[in-house]
Amino acid sequence: MEAIITHTEGTPAKLVADRSQAFNRGDFGFVYDSYHSESNFRRQFPSRGEYLRYGRLQLAPEYQIVSCEILAEKITGDEAQVVCLMEIRSRGIVQHYAELAWLHRECNKWRYHHGQKMTEDELPDIRHHVTFTDFAKLDPSSIY
Repeated sequence: MEAIITHTEGTPAKLVADRSQAFNRGDFGFVYDSYHSESNFRRQFPSRGEYLRYGRLQLAPEYQIVSCEILAEKITGDEAQVVCLMEIRSRGIVQHYAELAWLHRECNKWRYHHGQKMTEDELPDIRHHVTFTDFAKLDPSSIY
């Protein structure tokens, strides 16, 4: 089992945790700025203002991150991976999933590059036992 990582300033795990907190307080500017400039997200939302409007009008009223628990962090040079366990409420329905986030350094800061979700049905019986190797078993097409 991977160890739970203590959040320290400037780590990839800290950025993942900070992003979920920013999302919940409606700080979509922070969320946008935390994406890597070469991420698919930035291709989908090349305009910061467009995403801020989308977040305020579409996401904030219907989507809440109930919890984001960091389970593991791995750093190799300018790339990192973070495994987290998520509980969200979307349109009143609670969902659980695990996420593997890939982060890359950009301008000397960690930025979210892409991710992969493990659905509730794919989670192990003991959710907190999700590891990096569990994601390797998933279909690579689930990487976004």
